[in-house]
Order: sequence, then C-alpha cells, then structure tokens
Amino acid sequence: MTLEPGVKDLRRWPASVSAPSAGQPGAEPAPFTLVFLHHAGGSAAAFVPFVRCFPAEWNVFSVDLPGRMMTRGQRACRTSTQVLDFLLPRVRPLLNGPFALFGHSMGALIAFESARELSREGMPPAWVGLSGSAAPESRLDRARRHLWPRERLTAFMRELGGTPESVFEMPDVLDVMVRVLRDDLAVVDTYRRHPGPPLRVPVSVFTGQDDPVAPPGAAAPWSEQTTARTTAHSWPGGHFYLFDHVEAVGRAIRREIDAVCPAAR
Repeated sequence: MTLEPGVKDLRRWPASVSAPSAGQPGAEPAPFTLVFLHHAGGSAAAFVPFVRCFPAEWNVFSVDLPGRMMTRGQRACRTSTQVLDFLLPRVRPLLNGPFALFGHSMGALIAFESARELSREGMPPAWVGLSGSAAPESRLDRARRHLWPRERLTAFMRELGGTPESVFEMPDVLDVMVRVLRDDLAVVDTYRRHPGPPLRVPVSVFTGQDDPVAPPGAAAPWSEQTTARTTAHSWPGGHFYLFDHVEAVGRAIRREIDAVCPAAR
C-alpha cells in the first residue's frame, strides 16, 4: 500500500514512502501501531531515533502537516480543526488493530483531539502520550505568537532550543522554518478544547523539568481530561527534553503501552 503524502513509516525512513499496511486487503492486523505527532515547526523525522525502542513487529508511523517535506505546497493548517481534517483521513487506514498516539507540544494537543474523535467513531486508542504541553485549562502559551514579527520568532526559536545554530546562518532555510513555525503556532495559540466528553482511555503525561512552555505543574491537569488511568513522567531539560533522553523516554512509552495493552507485548 502506498502511504498518503505526509505519512511516514519511521522504520523505513527515508528510503521508502510505501509500506505493507495492516489495512491492506488480505493483510494480517498489525500487533500494534504507534503514531507520533510532531511539535510546532517540527516534522516526522524528529521521531526516527525512537523507533529502536519498540518491538520490531510494531508499526511506527508519523505524519507531516502541510508545509514541510512531502506536504510542501499544500495549504497550511492554521486551526486544530484544519489539522484534524488533514490528519485523520491519513491515519485511519493505518489503524487495523490496537494502536496508540504520542504527541509532543502541538502534537500533544492534536493527539488528544484525534483520540477523542477516533473514540467517537468507535476506534479508541489503547493509550495516549501527551508530551511538552500544558493541559487545556492551564495553558500559558496564549501570546498569539503567530503574529510576532520574524525577528521575535527567530529569537523564540533560539530560546526554546531544538534548532541547530547553523540554521540561523542560512537565510533561505530559516525563512522556510519561520513560515512553518508561524502557521503551526496559529494552531497552538488559537486552540481551545473541542466540545464533547473527556477521553476514556489511559493517558501518560511527559514533561521536561525546566520547560518554560509546559512545566510539570501546568501539564498535570491533563489527568482531568480522561476518566481512565493517568501517569506522569518528567526528565531534566527544557521544552525538547525528550530528544536528549531518547532511550529513557522510549522505554517509558513501551512500559506504559505494555501495561494497558496485552496485545502489544
């Protein structure tokens, strides 16, 4: 099965955009599927290092939102509703069997809303991982940063880290990154919790202990957004803590999934 533009099989990155799919006619259901959702200004490629943390039989996918890599040229998403309209038709065909969603920063908001929508459709995930994001009722990032001038956005990128310093010396590359970040921040800064009931699936909250955007205290109220079990994990570091602790974060994801989904073991 050829994957939709934007969908990445992280086990084959970057050699192939095609993969056997559990949803393909005649294919056996996947033992487990894990879908990663990227941060504002980021891409699917950020999650490639995590693949080695999971069993070889798991499917591990991610999706690039418009404006980057193979989705370049498509109209950017600037609201969470537009993101779901782009994302869910690409994700649903991947889900033939138990699955989980893990999102970082903007990706956490999208993972949460995707899980709620899929649950309404009778396709609840086994588990949702929410990383680097304050809970909807305690978010601090309401500054409408997508309206900031280029210089302020560039300074914000430097402040958060996660962008190689060499990028700031390449004006053309930086222009693209600022444009993508601006569109993604419009999604984040205009986000409000979509109407409807809370989740009914287990949730794990992941934070960096020194994250200025989503400190552990601001992330803790995610527990109010599900009626099921909630756990919390925190590591040293700022907003992009997880990329400095790939093995530890990957092990935590694996343990949490194993605890709630026997089929994944």
